[in-house]
Amino acid sequence: MNRQYSISGFSLYEILFAVAVTAVLAAIALPAYQRYVKDARLKQAASALQNNAHALERFYAQHKSFKKNSTTWADLAVKQNDYFCFRMQGNARGALPDNFTVKAVALNKDSEPRVLKINQDMILTLCETSTSSCSESNTYFSNANGTDSNCIIYE
Repeated sequence: MNRQYSISGFSLYEILFAVAVTAVLAAIALPAYQRYVKDARLKQAASALQNNAHALERFYAQHKSFKKNSTTWADLAVKQNDYFCFRMQGNARGALPDNFTVKAVALNKDSEPRVLKINQDMILTLCETSTSSCSESNTYFSNANGTDSNCIIYE
């Protein structure tokens, strides 16, 4: 009685090769995915900034100012989303009544150090670094010189 057995399965080399190929693909794909997620969150923040700017424009059409009074900005439509907080930049006291800047700062500045800003002309600006933080006690972000740096127009 001769029995023939067939060996099926993978050899150790084949498994190691498959693991190595998977590791290389993961090493390439993971940073690209993380960059995609950060960019998607930034676009979501830009959309919220535009919503805030439109709400401020509606307020301006009724009150001829972006401020409630000489010391207080008009309320923002969107104050926070899952990843960013949104506040006016600078104190309303002494600010021109027909100018504004709304800024979006990441809730976790370690994962996203960039900030987005929009002004009364609906120009979006992306700054690579900022000293602004969502944990500031003011209802607005300070407007000190050097607060934001390496800024470009965001499209």
